[in-house]
Amino acid sequence: MTWEIFKFEVKYHLRQPLFYILFVIFFFLTFGAVTSEGITIGGALGNVNRNAPFVIMQFLLVMSTFGVLTTTAYVASAINRDFELNTDSLFFSSPVTKRQYLAGRFSAAFIVSSLIYVGVVTAIMVGSKMPWIDKERLGAFVLKPYVFSYFAIVVPNLLLFGAIFFAVAALTRSLMATYTSVAAFYVAYVVSRVSLRDIESEKLGVILDPFGFAPFVRTTRYWTVFEKNTNVLPLDGMFLWNRLLWLGLALVLLALTFVFFRMEVATAAGNKKKRTATGQDDPLDGATLALPKVSQSFDTMTSLRQYLTTVRVETGAILKSLPFIIILLLAALNTMGGAVFANRIFGTEFYPVTYVMVGAIEGGFIFFAVIIAAFYAGEIVWRERLIKLNEVTDAMPAPTWTIWAGKLTALFITLYIALTVAVLTTIGVQAVKHYTHFELGLYFRGIFLVAGIQLLMITVLMFFGQIITNNRYVGFLIALFYIISQSVMQALHYEHRLYAVFDPPPMTYSDMNGYGHFTRPFEWFSLYWTIFAAILLIVGHLFWVRGTETALSIRTRVARGRFGKPVLATLALLVLAFVSTGCYIFYNTNILNHYTTENQRDKQAAETEKLYKKYDRIAQPRITDVQADVDIYPDKRWVDVRGTYTLVNKTAQPIRDLHVVMSPDVPLSVQIPGTTLAQNDPTHGYFIYRLAQPLAPGATLPMSFQTHVHNQGFENTSRDNTIVANGTFVNNFAIFPHLGYVTRLELQEAHKRRKYGLAPVVRMAKIDDPKARMDNQITRDADWINLDTTVSTSPDQIAIAPGYLQKEWTSNGRRYFRYKTSSPILAFWAYLSARYEVKRSEWHGIPIEIYYDPKHAYNVDRMIYGVQKSLDYFTANFSPYEHKQVRILEFPRYAQFAQSFPNTIPFSESIGFIADLRNKEAIDYVFY
Repeated sequence: MTWEIFKFEVKYHLRQPLFYILFVIFFFLTFGAVTSEGITIGGALGNVNRNAPFVIMQFLLVMSTFGVLTTTAYVASAINRDFELNTDSLFFSSPVTKRQYLAGRFSAAFIVSSLIYVGVVTAIMVGSKMPWIDKERLGAFVLKPYVFSYFAIVVPNLLLFGAIFFAVAALTRSLMATYTSVAAFYVAYVVSRVSLRDIESEKLGVILDPFGFAPFVRTTRYWTVFEKNTNVLPLDGMFLWNRLLWLGLALVLLALTFVFFRMEVATAAGNKKKRTATGQDDPLDGATLALPKVSQSFDTMTSLRQYLTTVRVETGAILKSLPFIIILLLAALNTMGGAVFANRIFGTEFYPVTYVMVGAIEGGFIFFAVIIAAFYAGEIVWRERLIKLNEVTDAMPAPTWTIWAGKLTALFITLYIALTVAVLTTIGVQAVKHYTHFELGLYFRGIFLVAGIQLLMITVLMFFGQIITNNRYVGFLIALFYIISQSVMQALHYEHRLYAVFDPPPMTYSDMNGYGHFTRPFEWFSLYWTIFAAILLIVGHLFWVRGTETALSIRTRVARGRFGKPVLATLALLVLAFVSTGCYIFYNTNILNHYTTENQRDKQAAETEKLYKKYDRIAQPRITDVQADVDIYPDKRWVDVRGTYTLVNKTAQPIRDLHVVMSPDVPLSVQIPGTTLAQNDPTHGYFIYRLAQPLAPGATLPMSFQTHVHNQGFENTSRDNTIVANGTFVNNFAIFPHLGYVTRLELQEAHKRRKYGLAPVVRMAKIDDPKARMDNQITRDADWINLDTTVSTSPDQIAIAPGYLQKEWTSNGRRYFRYKTSSPILAFWAYLSARYEVKRSEWHGIPIEIYYDPKHAYNVDRMIYGVQKSLDYFTANFSPYEHKQVRILEFPRYAQFAQSFPNTIPFSESIGFIADLRNKEAIDYVFY
């Protein structure tokens, strides 16, 4: 009998959609982590092979933590289903023993929940075969790590989770109590891990980790890349004791469940059933019922009420379904983890500013929302047909649009409820961290508008796929194909968003700059794809099935009958708007801007190297003095540069040709006395000027130039985020010309160099290379320079460059600042412009200034203190400070680093400015 119950339960679970939904989620999460850098599971891979034993173990270990929810769904269903369906009396009065009943139910639930993790294993195997993965990042296929990870990590974890929550479900017979215990388990785990950090015996803390993280981390902590690529965990020591401890506990819990479970119908645990008759006569017996009078109405208000009723019924059905609840809990859990651990540096937490929380939702929740959309698009389209009720509902006097529009609206509402849960989850994280500046407006824009609009468009596509194919499973395949195609198209360098369906450009929010220049392209591409979604809905309306006739020929005839003048006019208008919007986008991305794919840019870099690498280290003069006027126009995102270099021949030989290099995207005009242009290659940004008289050793030569960066319209994807409305941070490498061949522009990735037939990069010159010893780390075209620069900006901003402020003035509605160095600096400098608050202090008469955004005043005093203590220490132990001031300047989060120029230190808003240093035990990396 145990075998019969087991077979029945396995078949039952495999007929339910929850298994396939979870399998797909786990597969694609893992597939994305294996095939791209955009998804990480358990941390970045670095130089470790993408199918290394360490990666396989890490992926399966991290994914097994979700087993608390997935396994609970199955073991809870195995017990509670009988009480919910009132079939417990049937089972408990049949000749089935308690052992047979519990063993059959639990083993089936455990096996099915374990099979979900085959999706993780399959994803690693399939993902490592994808053609766009560098073969150098893949090791040989070895079966052992898969088998070990599955049976030594996943199976024990699932058995433990299953035993715990099977016991709760069996003894309480309450679904609510079961899922409450899941929450309690997670809370207890977090609390226990925090508590065990302080115990003297590290071994005890490792053994007591139920998930197995601690023994895994402790064993692999000092593994080299080679060991991670070849070794699996040894099944001994603390890892073995950890597994035995929790397997033993699981068996004990199962035994206790067997002992205390009672095969009785009535229980006192919230499952009381009213099985006694009242003894009263039916009040309707013998009564004469009068039929109510009704009046028929088929006006617009009636259609609206039908639509709203459909919305209410369908929304309630989705929200009450178990798959929705499970996926939503998984998504919330994943989002919580991302929100808690985001942006940590050296383990130090951050202030959970809202834009980081929005990023956690985008990274940890949206994928699950897409899965909800894909699954329930099929459910709501097929709901009546699956239960054989469609012949009744389709015959009702309701317009077709009220049916499909009501269903689609219900799905929209459900998704927005899910997004609301995500927002509440991150707000909860903020509150727990005692951060109360929730910025509900940013949540609304970032989640309900930016992410929500894209999610709704994807939902329309999946809804349309179910309608047009008229096959539930083919509709699901279309949804899966769409999910896969997002990463595949990028890998194959099909990058233009005019054909990247429902994929508008990303929106990156900065506290300094808001959504800035990302807004306009997002709005236009969103409008473009929203119109396309509306076209799909019109076509879907024409082909919506009502009745039992589903042949394509019949559906086509019905569609022609629905295709009246109103539909024709609407469709024509939408097509015209779609084409017009696409033309305007193309004008911006391909005509006003130069559209290139990553593959094309790589190819151009390889061509540049093949053409001009021969000039590497050719004798060139050195830049000794720079005078430059730089005009920044933040609102336009423009920069104009007019400058002069003083060139000196520091070699022992005459120099005949000057090799000038500039980014191909930046127009360049050069004036050098007594030269002719011998090589003009703007495509690769390489120009050779021939001197009428060679430049003698020790001789000087002026070189004047003009460049400008004028951002026009909008790009397919913004690649230059240095010039912005508030927080411009651009350096001379991007907007000034250089002398001689520039090696930093070469392709660095080994697989790309192999692809284009380039020699491996020489990472370090030989120590006795005389030419290499002439160069500093920064650049080859200068040693030390004197900088005299004037920078202008809008009147409400402060513009800063290295050097000391000589003069500040306002003219023609512009604000000007002149900076000049008092001693030579390396030929690497930057310009910044923003609406800054300034906090000032000093150290023995040397000014200390922090230029920061008013929203990020958390660590400004700490930065000043760190500068003061640093100057104390380094002056005492190394040398006097060589400058006359210290300035730290905040710039937007489009880049995440800090960088030191002479007396000027740009610092990203996303790191030190939002580091949470309230925990005195945390590493104070802002100070260090």
